Amino acid sequence: MKKIYNFLYALPLLIALFAACSDKEPNNVETPTAKLVAVTGIEKAYSIKQNAHLKLKPVLNFSEGTKQTTTYEWIIDNNKVSTADSLDYECTVLGKHTGTLKVIAEDQTAKFADFTFYVYSGYDQGLLLFTEGKDGAMLAYKSLDVQEAPAVRNVFAESNPTLSLGKTPLALCWTGECITNPNNIDDTGGLEVIVSTDSPRCIYALNASTMSVLSKIDYDGTATDFSPNHAFVPFGMQNRLWGAEGGSVYFTGNGKDYLMTPERRFVVGKRRHQLPAGAKIADLSCSLITNPMDMLRVYFDTASKHLIYIGGIRGMVEGKVSCPVTPMALLACDGSYAEANADNRYEPKHALLVGSRSGNGVTVYRFAPTANKAEESLLGEIDATGHILPTSAVGVNPVRPLLYYADHAGNIYVMNYEGKSFSSTPYISLGQQYDVKAIVFNPYNPNRMYVAAEDSKAETTACASIFIIDVSNKSAAKVLYKEDRVGGKIHRLIYKGNGKENREATHD
Repeated sequence: MKKIYNFLYALPLLIALFAACSDKEPNNVETPTAKLVAVTGIEKAYSIKQNAHLKLKPVLNFSEGTKQTTTYEWIIDNNKVSTADSLDYECTVLGKHTGTLKVIAEDQTAKFADFTFYVYSGYDQGLLLFTEGKDGAMLAYKSLDVQEAPAVRNVFAESNPTLSLGKTPLALCWTGECITNPNNIDDTGGLEVIVSTDSPRCIYALNASTMSVLSKIDYDGTATDFSPNHAFVPFGMQNRLWGAEGGSVYFTGNGKDYLMTPERRFVVGKRRHQLPAGAKIADLSCSLITNPMDMLRVYFDTASKHLIYIGGIRGMVEGKVSCPVTPMALLACDGSYAEANADNRYEPKHALLVGSRSGNGVTVYRFAPTANKAEESLLGEIDATGHILPTSAVGVNPVRPLLYYADHAGNIYVMNYEGKSFSSTPYISLGQQYDVKAIVFNPYNPNRMYVAAEDSKAETTACASIFIIDVSNKSAAKVLYKEDRVGGKIHRLIYKGNGKENREATHD
């Protein structure tokens, strides 16, 4: 009986002890406080159009545990502008700006994220890169007037949020590329960017200053196989050589050319400006100003293997020299700058045709075209086999007799096509992973070369890179700017100016 009494007396103590032990089970262990480890989600640099808003949303990384309360400080140009958890900052002042995000946790741990942003006034002077990205055709813009500013990756989408391009990039041109009377150009909205895509097929005219769509253009011609594969504007647009309207854009596709007027209509050109019967032109072109004065558009006829010259004054003339190649490039060259009474305009006189032969053969032809009183002359024919590949990107200096060509391992070479000499040493090496796809110039600045290349180390939807290269030194070039992941598979790179390049002291 005494034992039973002792047990009943001890029972409350046992229950309390059991409860105390239960409180120490893992489910009731106090959770540690998480430490603020890093701040991510902020890029190193941004490009923002004037009066647009820079919007940033950081990501905070914590260790395991209960996250601490945090406070934010956004500092722009040494001034605190916000304490919100995200930034919405109106960019009103042009130029380069520095920013810092400071995040402070309850335990006074602080983490920082520094960034730079460039505020530009508009799409004044720059490069347009047309690529095929993850979601289809992408148009990127790289400013040249603010060289440090990173490219706007998809300027079409940014400027036209309710519209979209097709999947496949086709044509891209700037209507100022062949200005005839620069000092009289309409710079109040008269210059445009023309872009076309496939899947679906569409053509847009963009305001060259804002990149916003002015109009969607529907083909209204008679050809049932119309294809806007390539677009360009020949010299003479202001002289009304190609139409009474005073300006024209030409498209090529399926072996034909199509004249689009400023009223967005596709019409047949003047009879003497039309292609010869049976011609099937390649999706290549260039425009020249010859002496005696005429303004030409130049094509390569894949049927006859001849060049075709169509002058505003003389009309259409077929070349006589046979070029048994598959064309790779057709480039205006040997240019000079006119006198002041002709607005110091750029006037290229000759044409370079680069073409591949069977196997790995490549030939470079240089022509003085038919002019008002002169017939076509073959100035040079160079066998470039073993130097230029059938798949090489090529470009030409606007005023110097220099042809630039690339291999597929990041090397760019240069040859003097008057001396017909090749070099085994690269003029510049960009890096073995870069496959150069385009080499272009602003014709008023022969000292700067612009290159687009694909990076084999990047995913194909973001493999495009842009280089700005100083080519003033004859022995070796120098990279002034490089930017990766600007777009996807490269289709076309062009220089887009403001129509006032002739007034700048950039040419020799």
